[in-house]
Amino acid sequence: MGGISGIVNLGGAVDDGDARSLGAGPRFRASGAIFVARPRSTLAHNEQFAVMVAGHFDRAPATGQSAAEVVLDGWQRSGMGVFSQVEGAWVAAVYERATEKLTLVRDPFGVRRLFWSTHGNRLAFASGMRALLDVPGVSRELARENLAEFLSFRYVHAPRTLLRDVRALPPGHMVTAEPGRPPKLEPWFRLRHAPPYSPMPPDEETLAEIERRLFRAVAARSTGKERVGVFLSGGLDSSAISWVASRLGPVSTFTVGVQDGEDDEAPYAGRVATILRAKHEVVRVSPEAMEQGVDAVVEATDAPVTDPAAIPQYLLGVAARQSVDVVLCGDGGDEIFGGRMVGVLASQLRLSTWLRRLPGAGRRLVGAAFGDKRPEIEDDDSPFGLARVVGGVVAFDKAARRDLMRDPGWVREGIRRACLEPFYREVVSDPINEILHAYLRGRMPEDALARTGAVAQAADLGVRAPLLDRDLVGFCANIPGPWKVRPGLAGSVTKWPLRELLRPVLTRPLVSRPKRVLPGPWKRWFEGPMEPFLRARVSLLREDPLRLFMPGAIDALVPRVGQPGVAERLWTLIFLDAWVRSVGAT
Repeated sequence: MGGISGIVNLGGAVDDGDARSLGAGPRFRASGAIFVARPRSTLAHNEQFAVMVAGHFDRAPATGQSAAEVVLDGWQRSGMGVFSQVEGAWVAAVYERATEKLTLVRDPFGVRRLFWSTHGNRLAFASGMRALLDVPGVSRELARENLAEFLSFRYVHAPRTLLRDVRALPPGHMVTAEPGRPPKLEPWFRLRHAPPYSPMPPDEETLAEIERRLFRAVAARSTGKERVGVFLSGGLDSSAISWVASRLGPVSTFTVGVQDGEDDEAPYAGRVATILRAKHEVVRVSPEAMEQGVDAVVEATDAPVTDPAAIPQYLLGVAARQSVDVVLCGDGGDEIFGGRMVGVLASQLRLSTWLRRLPGAGRRLVGAAFGDKRPEIEDDDSPFGLARVVGGVVAFDKAARRDLMRDPGWVREGIRRACLEPFYREVVSDPINEILHAYLRGRMPEDALARTGAVAQAADLGVRAPLLDRDLVGFCANIPGPWKVRPGLAGSVTKWPLRELLRPVLTRPLVSRPKRVLPGPWKRWFEGPMEPFLRARVSLLREDPLRLFMPGAIDALVPRVGQPGVAERLWTLIFLDAWVRSVGAT
């Protein structure tokens, strides 16, 4: 597994046994530190500093240097300022020989991951959580206090993880450790949003600027000697990336198709590829491939990736690796342009704003007309999205967790608000931008990017996210939310900027069709060809070696698999069980 790893003893020398636990690779060794650079990472050092970087810089102040050499040179001049000058997906470690100070840094939006663990005076870190489990003193004990968060969101937000001894570095954050002081976690990057009540920018000029920045972002990730392709779903995000890539030269695109066709998005992607004259490949996913892919995906992940879409993504990556070295993905489009998760909320917000302007009698009249379905009007000062606890999917709500979990203390009824509130408090903007920020800080790095990165690495495939280019994200964040999500004839028009940019390029049905995700016939397959697989996995879940679940709670879900949300809950538990067994959690 690629990435960086190291151990720093903040009060003595690194033990030889600790050093051996990091495995093989180019090394830097000092009395109190050891760095090991694994595949897809670089190492540079001099008499003052040692630097490791995992990932890549799409733009940097110097050319012809490795990523570690760029950071080493920049660190000597401006310290942390060097990371404001580079663009890409990366994590970095810097060790200062004189002070024995370690600094760990993660890219602004969390495309790459970094974990660390402390034991006495020793701090161990690695790009992958599993690499830390071989370090003496790092426990595999499950963090049961974080189970409610995991079951609710299907992931745990950094710095928390599902292992008690392991912490994750949040996106845009750094942790510093030096002798005599506990590790200090703090942000180094903050995204600036449009202030509340900002005026709407002019359409034509703003669209032109988005197109310019999008072109620059794709171009920066498509140059060099590597063969580059695009994961194309047929949706707006990947279609926009494919469109720009096709303007730079011939482009190869890759799409997932479903064997039985009912949920198949491949025809839409095929139409986009035909219009753009792309070399196009469709990877068909069958129930058998889904069953066989579970364990491969679990072995590739640091935390349980509970979305079954990870399996077709992995199969797509394996196929793409036969002809390209790097793929561009559309992750980030929902969060910066205003995706489907804010469509209904934007309509509710417009109605709520209108209602607030009515006198009391008018409100009562509307309330009587709507009955129990009347729009909510908040009387507290919570942000619009936080008042509705918006941010990420809901797998097991508090009632479902009460039915499932053996210990009532693990249910944690207010866990969703407790996890989301810090994200909402980071930003003061209009309600749409605040909701998008909560998704950018939560679901995107912990679910979408974690899944994409893990399965791409398992396929030995580089992955880059042009829509998370810092210049593009910063520009879009400074645009008011209502400019990005507009009123439509039947609700809200989400991702309005991308639709406008693609309108002259694609056909109207391709531009206007509703948002779809990766093909998802999993619920239907659980009731048909994958029923034996489901029964076998439920049998494993029933063993419950860590005594997490109420007896009979899992069995009670199986007859209801066709009901809304139940298949998703079963997939969450299947992946959790497979991951617990894979890492040997106790």
